[in-house]
Amino acid sequence: MPKSYEYEVDGSVIHAADDLIEGREVRTSARLIPPSAFVLIRTDGGIAQSVGLEEQVPLRRGERLTFRSFESDHVNTLTVDERGWEWGGDEITETDVREIGRIPVDLELFLDSDADRPIPAGGHVRLAGNGVEHIRSRRIEPRMLTIRVNSRKREVEPGTISFERLIELAFETPPTGPNVAFTVSYRKGPQPRPEGSLLPGQSIPVIEGMVFHVTATDKS
Repeated sequence: MPKSYEYEVDGSVIHAADDLIEGREVRTSARLIPPSAFVLIRTDGGIAQSVGLEEQVPLRRGERLTFRSFESDHVNTLTVDERGWEWGGDEITETDVREIGRIPVDLELFLDSDADRPIPAGGHVRLAGNGVEHIRSRRIEPRMLTIRVNSRKREVEPGTISFERLIELAFETPPTGPNVAFTVSYRKGPQPRPEGSLLPGQSIPVIEGMVFHVTATDKS
């Protein structure tokens, strides 16, 4: 029988002949050995839920189920917008919550326990500890962020900032000419890459307190 079903584990696509598969088989097919040493989390459907070793998962033609694995002996619980989630790691990233929960970037994430401080882009939430963390989303209230560009404070809107906009913020009258080249570097940026540089045409998510250094060089 042709293998007409498929699923994905940690980004790798695996094909199956049957329309029903056990959690143990999902693990072994992804070379997670021994299966009992790994927590398996199903991440499609807008929610994250654990899959037991003997639990049966139905497969459907034309639909790819997705799973994440964690080498762990326990599952952490949390809620996202009042829906129960399970996770195999002791922390979960803001990116994972958005991607799995299908939460758009025009909504900010926050914890019930710290509603005044949104979870930053690329940030993470610690799950291992006392109690269950409750993550919620809400519309972003208009506000400005303070950054530093060449040591000067600048107020910018939340979202992303471009290479070209940083040049405008760095120089009242940017130097011009065919031999003028600009470089833009940053630090105190969002995870997973808080330091780096930008090239013309590139943008980066901006967070409170981010620091930029912009230089102009005349190569003539």
